[in-house]
Amino acid sequence: MRFAFALSLFAMTMIAKSTEYETLEKLIADTWHPHHVEVSWEPLFGDTLLLRELSDVRAVSEIEKVAHGMLTLILEGAAPSGELRRVTLKGNARVFGDAWTVNQRIKPGAQVSLESLESFRCEWTGLRDAALLDINAITGKLAVRPLIPGRVILDSDVKSKPLIRAGDSVTMNYVENGITIRITGVALKDGAPGDRIAIRVPDVEQKRLEGVVEDDATIRWVP
Repeated sequence: MRFAFALSLFAMTMIAKSTEYETLEKLIADTWHPHHVEVSWEPLFGDTLLLRELSDVRAVSEIEKVAHGMLTLILEGAAPSGELRRVTLKGNARVFGDAWTVNQRIKPGAQVSLESLESFRCEWTGLRDAALLDINAITGKLAVRPLIPGRVILDSDVKSKPLIRAGDSVTMNYVENGITIRITGVALKDGAPGDRIAIRVPDVEQKRLEGVVEDDATIRWVP
């Protein structure tokens, strides 16, 4: 009889914990919205059963949108009395979702085409960088390193196609107080939008200035 009671109590505790794990897993998964992911919570510190006493539970601390596994969560919810209470939990969050890979090896510097991509389900936990989830963020980009079938394409694996090539004549703009100063120079390296590159400017004392490549292939001077 005692064994049956103990077994029943254990089962009830596990069901309660499972319910609170679902709350945590949903909070973590929501950080990737609108992308759908599945999360598995493995506790390390803190009592998840404390969440049973709270309603409208939300994350107070920011949940970073990367899959490094170990997370510390500071949660807040309303107690039956209406008082706000906080619970701190630490655990490993295993994250699973759809990502992109290639169906054939792509060498560095080659352009990634739509036809070379395919979706697959994988575990994101432990990736060295954020996975690229939007196919438009990959298509047309250039491979930074070899892209291999079955390996997730990460943010650091591709780069934008250069708007400016080394040796191109470029215009650098400097804007201050509504006044724009334009300088013509020669790009010293390739550059895509957002890249910081140097240009050679014979007419200035330093002979060399640096700026950020804009979408219209001009350079915004960065002092």
